[in-house]
Amino acid sequence: MRKPRKQPATPVTSRQIAQRLGVSQSTVSRVLSGAAGYTYSDETRSRILAEAERLNYRPNAVGRSLRERRTRVVGFCSRHGNLDAHNMFLAEIIGDLQRACAAKGQFLLLLNFDPRLPVPTVHAELMSGRIDGLVLHADDRDPLVDLLAGSTLPVVAVADRIRSMPSALCDDQDGMAQAVAHLVERGHRRIAFLNPPDGLASVRDRAAAYESEMKRRGLQPICVPVAYEDAEPALDVMLSRADPVTAVCCWNDVTALVLLGACRRAGIRVPDDLAIVGFDGLIDDRIASQRLTTVVAHWPEVTAAALAALGALLAGKEVPAETVVPVTLRTGETT
Repeated sequence: MRKPRKQPATPVTSRQIAQRLGVSQSTVSRVLSGAAGYTYSDETRSRILAEAERLNYRPNAVGRSLRERRTRVVGFCSRHGNLDAHNMFLAEIIGDLQRACAAKGQFLLLLNFDPRLPVPTVHAELMSGRIDGLVLHADDRDPLVDLLAGSTLPVVAVADRIRSMPSALCDDQDGMAQAVAHLVERGHRRIAFLNPPDGLASVRDRAAAYESEMKRRGLQPICVPVAYEDAEPALDVMLSRADPVTAVCCWNDVTALVLLGACRRAGIRVPDDLAIVGFDGLIDDRIASQRLTTVVAHWPEVTAAALAALGALLAGKEVPAETVVPVTLRTGETT
């Protein structure tokens, strides 16, 4: 015969603790929540904490949210497809946001939506009250951006600039200028840029900085289109020119890694025949055949800046339109 399941114990409340100790419920609530701006004796505080521990008190998240008018939940939404953990960039951003939220006593909620959903439906879901604020990765031409920019929900863009809301970015322009300068110092003059389809503000900034730096140095920009990270077809384009390319700036590290593999299969020596520079700093040296020269975008600092801006918005403070985190060129074996 099966024994009847035990009924879960009724949760202990702050009111019960207050009654046991003969103090007010508000005092108990303030001590247990760590509320600032109130004073009480060390003895009172110790008695409350000890009794809460003895009774296995656990705060009620719903009640706390109602009192504080905060859920302590930060949302993250990428409008560039589903949140795929195999995507190195998204995995980095999500991991960094989780760590930054944990350090602040917050929780991260990943928000993904069927791309077929009407934009007003997505907007209504984001405004439903489940999150205190949103970290958004989107194109500034996305119609959702206009709806969010005109709403009461605090929103901060990350990685890609959105002009209608605060943005936390790495220095895409300086990073690409550093990459070109590094290749020129290595003696290269025919330097290409692998340019994916238009869509990401960061990539547009990198492409513009590449062209500007090449022209500033009296060199001819060579933009080679790629289908995002599929760099293998671009290799034939670059090397079949009358004056073959000798070096290439890739728009991100994965593109550089794919190109490195294509060179190895084609018998092209890197960096002797073709020098390669990536961007992002996400490739673990242990998984590449050669250590990649890359522009390191310090994503933990970028995501921390995004959360700091979001916290300032929640506190009713003004924040700068952009927070730009410096990048670092890391020299490897591919240049």
